[in-house]
Amino acid sequence: MNEIRNFLLSPEEYLDTFWESDALIWVDWREYDESIIKYINERLPEEDKVKFTCVEIEKERDVDIILEKNGISTAIPYAEEYTDRDTTLKSLQEYVSPKYQIRWFMGSLGSDTLAFCICPSTQWEQLEEEIGAEKVAYHFAPIKEDSVMFQMGMDEVFDLMKQRGES
Repeated sequence: MNEIRNFLLSPEEYLDTFWESDALIWVDWREYDESIIKYINERLPEEDKVKFTCVEIEKERDVDIILEKNGISTAIPYAEEYTDRDTTLKSLQEYVSPKYQIRWFMGSLGSDTLAFCICPSTQWEQLEEEIGAEKVAYHFAPIKEDSVMFQMGMDEVFDLMKQRGES
């Protein structure tokens, strides 16, 4: 969390260091969805790890990923034809909530490899109180039900970068 705090307090000074930080989870657009779950699990204590299984199915996407929590199994709600990183990340956010939040590091916007951070919700709330919720969300966007990350078209990416003052 100190790496995130230092970056937020002085983004220009810490940007290069932060890009190399262990706080970031890098996800390539071609990543297998189960790999994303494994990356998230690497950052969680044993008792909070995401329990999941991959099941081969007779659909075009070939696989279902089943999340299990509190004795309840739920399939990630993918489209019939394919799995996708956005749906996986939103489902993971729902799974780890309310104890944790996965946030998109907006410094990776515009790349085909995006960066994410997962921290306890209480730590994100402390940062918002200390630094300001708007500034924290500007650099680390919360993942919500309607979030579009990997599925964003290039025009949308450029429009968002322009809105953020990043040409």
